[in-house]
Amino acid sequence: MKVTQSAKEKTKLKILNAAVDLITIKGFENASLREIAKSAGVSNPTIYNYFPTKQKLLYAYIEQKHKEAIEAISKIEGFDNFSFREQLQSLIESELELYLEDREFVTQIADMVFSNSGLKINLLYDTNKEFIEVVKEMLEVAIEANEFEPIPFSEHLPLLLWDYYIMVVSYWLKDDSENFENTTEFIDHSLALIESILRSDIISKASTLGSFLFKRHILSSLNKFTSTKSHFDGIKKRLTKVFDNE
Repeated sequence: MKVTQSAKEKTKLKILNAAVDLITIKGFENASLREIAKSAGVSNPTIYNYFPTKQKLLYAYIEQKHKEAIEAISKIEGFDNFSFREQLQSLIESELELYLEDREFVTQIADMVFSNSGLKINLLYDTNKEFIEVVKEMLEVAIEANEFEPIPFSEHLPLLLWDYYIMVVSYWLKDDSENFENTTEFIDHSLALIESILRSDIISKASTLGSFLFKRHILSSLNKFTSTKSHFDGIKKRLTKVFDNE
């Protein structure tokens, strides 16, 4: 019998929920995939089919929360009329709200990512596609609505804002203030700064300076290397393309 996509999603969520509960109680190292499968009510072959390793299960959890947060903000009345700052704040706060029930579990993920464990930070970045896409769309809409002037290197901004999001989550996990008031204030102040930078011409001026330094000084230095080292030739071509497309 063919399993529908809806059934697959339900099974995946059952496994993720069981993993959160078991890992929270026993710890990542002590909770096995077989135990998680038993707790989720699925067979061992089934869980290995969905998640060959416990690490992949953790990354899938993060991706799932991105999807749920995006779905949550899509249901906010008048969201399309929010400013970029309001939309980004809604997205981040929706993520934190989803993490709240699993805060101890998320703390374990964060501790492993930023320590010498089996979790790799580059693989953590592979979970950001949903986040990156929605932030990219928010930026494009804001620029089209003349909320901001066209921003140099704007294609790189969503990834920078993902870094900012990781910083917010890390701050929140360490926040012991009542109702996470410190995190709320941190988000307010930091987003105000981001908004001010995007509305100003600071990025444009920095881009102009960077382009000048590259074309007048760095490029000439790279040219000395490229005559003998093909590796530097590749670097030169990539950087030239970036600054020519600013």
